[in-house]
Amino acid sequence: ETLIGANVSYDLGNTITDTDGKYSILTNQKSLEVTISYLGYTTESFLHNSGENNQYIKLSPTTTILDQMTVTASKYEQRVSESTVSIEVLQSDYISSTNASSAEDVLDKVPGVQMVDGQANIRGGSGFSYGAGSRVLLLVDDMPALQVDAGFPNWNDLPIEATEQVEIVKGAASSLYGSSALNGIINLRRIKPGIKPRTELAVSATTYSDPSDPDDYGKKWYNDENRPSGKQVSAMHAQKFGEVDLMVHGLYRKLDSWNKDTYEDRYRMGFTSSYRLNDSWLLSLSSVFNKLDNSSFFIWNNALNGIYTPFTNSITKSNSMRYYIDPSIKYFSDNGDEHTLRTRYSRVDNDNNNNQGNTSNTYFGEYQYQTTLPAEIKFVGGVVLMSGTSDSELFGDTTFVAKNNAVYGQVEKSVGKLGVTAGARYEYNEQQTPEIFNGIEIPDGRISDGEMISRLGLNYKLAKYSNIRASFGQGYRFPTITERFIVTTFSSFTIYPNPDLSPEKGWTTEIGMKQGVRVFGLEGYLDASFFCQRYQDMTEFTIITQPALGFQSQNVGNTTIKGFEFSLVGKANIGPVPIRVFGGYTYIDPTYDDFNQELQISSSSDENVLKYRTKHNAKVDVEASFKSATIGLAYNRTSHMLAIDSAFELLGPPQIGAYRSIHNQGNNILNLRASYEWKTLKLSFLIDNFNNVEYTQRPGKLEAPRSMTLRLDYRVNN
Repeated sequence: ETLIGANVSYDLGNTITDTDGKYSILTNQKSLEVTISYLGYTTESFLHNSGENNQYIKLSPTTTILDQMTVTASKYEQRVSESTVSIEVLQSDYISSTNASSAEDVLDKVPGVQMVDGQANIRGGSGFSYGAGSRVLLLVDDMPALQVDAGFPNWNDLPIEATEQVEIVKGAASSLYGSSALNGIINLRRIKPGIKPRTELAVSATTYSDPSDPDDYGKKWYNDENRPSGKQVSAMHAQKFGEVDLMVHGLYRKLDSWNKDTYEDRYRMGFTSSYRLNDSWLLSLSSVFNKLDNSSFFIWNNALNGIYTPFTNSITKSNSMRYYIDPSIKYFSDNGDEHTLRTRYSRVDNDNNNNQGNTSNTYFGEYQYQTTLPAEIKFVGGVVLMSGTSDSELFGDTTFVAKNNAVYGQVEKSVGKLGVTAGARYEYNEQQTPEIFNGIEIPDGRISDGEMISRLGLNYKLAKYSNIRASFGQGYRFPTITERFIVTTFSSFTIYPNPDLSPEKGWTTEIGMKQGVRVFGLEGYLDASFFCQRYQDMTEFTIITQPALGFQSQNVGNTTIKGFEFSLVGKANIGPVPIRVFGGYTYIDPTYDDFNQELQISSSSDENVLKYRTKHNAKVDVEASFKSATIGLAYNRTSHMLAIDSAFELLGPPQIGAYRSIHNQGNNILNLRASYEWKTLKLSFLIDNFNNVEYTQRPGKLEAPRSMTLRLDYRVNN
């Protein structure tokens, strides 16, 4: 792989490598001692003699877990151990070992992260939002990937088959990334071509077991001929062609679900490309296209008779097409400064059977500048312009416009062993609407708000692999068009608009320590942190009874989420057997600052606890290899969800209250996997939910029973 921007130092000065990984030095000396360094790689020093005009220098990657790299927390590359906030990193080999077809399949295995029916929840910062609004910002190669009208992630758009690593930042990051980064960031970074071409192909087939106690309450609705099953094919190829880097990828998945009358049939294809125009200019273009035909339901028919079948009129059939195109330009100046212009056009077309179709267009642009100021102060700053339109039956077939403009900056300075990071962002949001919507007057047809937010972080290096950190970051989230203006019905429920919904604000503070371990053949790190998140005017999608039974986004007041987290990542050799382990435990105490009578009535619990949260979550993943064989297990323990909307438990036929009174001890989920690898082939057998636990991530919808998957991978790097 060509290393762009590697630091080249010598007696009389320094320079950096260009877009081809080349450098030049003009000197009259007969010999020079040259040192080349690049973050994440070994440093090499050598004697450069006069007349040796062409030399090939190879830097080896630092393979230690303790030197993992990330770009998400600071918008430039740094070691995870040097970050001022908590970060988790998932590598591509682990992603493929789980047979993931979307990012949400692997995120639920990360300590401190829970997926609640497609909603990412980091340390209890979110609950269940019914498909609108997200406090976690989703990025693909540093570009926002939330749908403009709903602010919700389309996980199927993420090219997991072409992912090098996934980075998860825990805590408020709005000062760098803006609205929706109130609770954290998930950044998916795609594969880049190396020196050798790289090809990967995978095919898999999945079948589902009968539910636990299949004869009870009519759980088993199918026979052996129409048993739930799935199949998947994915491919990726990355290669350099002279000055051009190209990576293409694709995935097809078909699922006949364990929930009756639901299915999924989708395919995805995309590419990334870049062209090195000269030593200074790098041009890039990437795109992803996703086509989906699926059916889903919101709530089961009856927990006591038909738990895997849909409630009356709650089925949604959807045929959607989504794509985005990302042109970008990067300029490297002679002094090492970087100028980057990123742009995106994305389009979403959803055609639903229940008058809930929508079309949206998003235009995004960001200019970013990176430099090193006097006194070795790193600076990154930029300007963001975003505009989106949405035309939906959900909004009365009216076109809405959403705008987001921002300017941000961050500095980082190392003083001895202490690293200091400070940043700020001003953000302006605007929604252009009808002047009268659903009988509600909106002055000038415009809702807007601006906010200044900041962050401060410290990281002190106690020893070579021992760092303590402390951080404070403000957060901000402007309500989405869907949260404010949705008007629709499903089954016997109505969703009501709330144009008066206020923005959410808040802050997160954390103190933590990352301790490297390298003893008796064990290498890895232990991480411990204590955190507190405060939210003002928190938004929750709340069940209401007036004017009729339904839902509405409402500000429920101020909230506090306190807790602590421990995590472990490591590898060791026990004789000839390499062992890899990662996992963690997260505890949260999520409460309302004022648990008033209205909130008590709306909650199913008498305890002051935020709805749709679990206080305890423990995860561990262990993998062992012997020669060409590998076995692994993943365990996930989730405590009982103490509080949901009380109206859910009072509903008659679904019997959600009755189900929760029986299933009130939390969940223990065990996944197993085994594989055997030849030179270019790998055969894997996976069992998810090995103990066949019947469980829900949110009320009214069961997750999958035990599944068994056979997968074949073909990989070549030549």
